[in-house]
Amino acid sequence: MSEPLYRKVADDLRKKITAGSLQPGQRLPSQSELEQLFGVSTNTVRLAIAVLANEGLVESRQGLGTYVNTRLTFTMVMSNREGLRTASGKDAFTSVVEEQGRQPGQEGFTMEFREASPKVASYLQIPEGSVVVVRLSRRLVDGESWSLQDSFYPLDVAEGTGLMLPVDLERGTIRELADHGHVQVRHRDVVLTRMPTPQEVPFFGRRAGVPVIEVIRTAYSTERPIRLTVAIYAGDMTHLAYEINYAGSAHLSQ
Repeated sequence: MSEPLYRKVADDLRKKITAGSLQPGQRLPSQSELEQLFGVSTNTVRLAIAVLANEGLVESRQGLGTYVNTRLTFTMVMSNREGLRTASGKDAFTSVVEEQGRQPGQEGFTMEFREASPKVASYLQIPEGSVVVVRLSRRLVDGESWSLQDSFYPLDVAEGTGLMLPVDLERGTIRELADHGHVQVRHRDVVLTRMPTPQEVPFFGRRAGVPVIEVIRTAYSTERPIRLTVAIYAGDMTHLAYEINYAGSAHLSQ
């Protein structure tokens, strides 16, 4: 069976975008121009544009036409730096963004108390319905909505620490916990992709069909889980890179 015409049109335009002959922010030829260029129908052109839009390569602007997406891909290094501060007082997110020559931002930082859902209770190994302290932040890269991050702490872990205050901690959460007897020794990540929920759509503002990346990180002391962080990233502008340090480990043979 031959490939549908709309996919051939989409493939051609995709190659032009990835090769750079169609630049970010550049307007695509009009619908009628594309029909003449490829010798296809209006419906074929619309289907081709829909494919590219679902891939996050183009976006339609009401009354203006279709443009190559200007969102730049950002690489988030998923190291053990999350929750730490540099000597200059910057958190891991700010440091990683600035290292890539990009502009970090944050909005809507809050702290609240909740009852642990079955999911949260399972990861933190506490009874369902237990009170947890939740610290929420909304992160931006170059002014674009990029990630939602919710961190959950068992109440007995957070009690008496700066985590109970609705402010960002200058020293970072890992040091704050360590100073109160909860030293983080390891963490475990679960990474998945899914479609955004109706609650997440207003923040990300992505087109239909663009997924998000969810990273569920559980941090442990030697005795127990002490923090659960659920980070949700814009799937069309995020690459995850893991930084693994083998210093001090036995030699690994080839």
